[in-house]
Amino acid sequence: MNDVASTATSSSARRWQTFADIVGVTLGVNVWISVVVLPAAFVGALAGWRLAAALLPIVVLGVGLWRRSEAVLLGLFPASVLVPIAATPAMASQFVYGPVRFGLVAAGTVAYLFGVAFFTTFHEPPRPRSVRGLTSAAAGTPHRWRRRERVYWMLVGVAVLFPAVLLGWVLFDSKIQTYIGQMYPGRVALMTTGLAVGALAFWLFIYQYILLGVLRPHRTGDRELLTEIGMIKQQSSTGRPRSGFYLGVAIAIIAMAALLMRQH
Repeated sequence: MNDVASTATSSSARRWQTFADIVGVTLGVNVWISVVVLPAAFVGALAGWRLAAALLPIVVLGVGLWRRSEAVLLGLFPASVLVPIAATPAMASQFVYGPVRFGLVAAGTVAYLFGVAFFTTFHEPPRPRSVRGLTSAAAGTPHRWRRRERVYWMLVGVAVLFPAVLLGWVLFDSKIQTYIGQMYPGRVALMTTGLAVGALAFWLFIYQYILLGVLRPHRTGDRELLTEIGMIKQQSSTGRPRSGFYLGVAIAIIAMAALLMRQH
């Protein structure tokens, strides 16, 4: 029975891995084509060393899928997509991305990030040996978990809408483009790309150090529990026993001494 269950579990895991690989390949190639290949072909940047820069993201995607590495798929691959754009800033100009196409590309990028983040970590749980009804299941979801779920969904919505609106404003607002044209004539595409990258960096800073920092007690647990865990970690990091340890050792020594004195 155990051999059959382990075989079924391994077969299920292989199916999930295959499905995750298919999702990653499909969505990743879609991002590569829409963000790199089509804009590069439009501005004529698929020749010479620029062709190597355009092929870099697909190589990184292949390595990430081969190693099944979240750091590569969610970190290095999006960063590698920016390499050909940095080599040819005209690929990110407003003449290449209209509002409608920008919306489609943004939706494809978000689908890739969420698809890879979900399917590379989610797996079908093993079949339980026995099933038993719990009295807590009839009580419904506790309030703190419903609050935490609302926080999660709010963070998802903010992570999708805020950068999309910020990039759309930077790339397609006529006042910004006019100002860039007046300040940097002949370098509008370069400065627009730099401004878009700066806007993304600004958003990542706000998301990481402000939103996630403020909402940490609501994301990871109750404030009292986090405070207690933090104090325990701080005490254990000193590498020295606490006062209770010394007190216990002293009591043990006194008890042993009293026992020896009683026997002799």
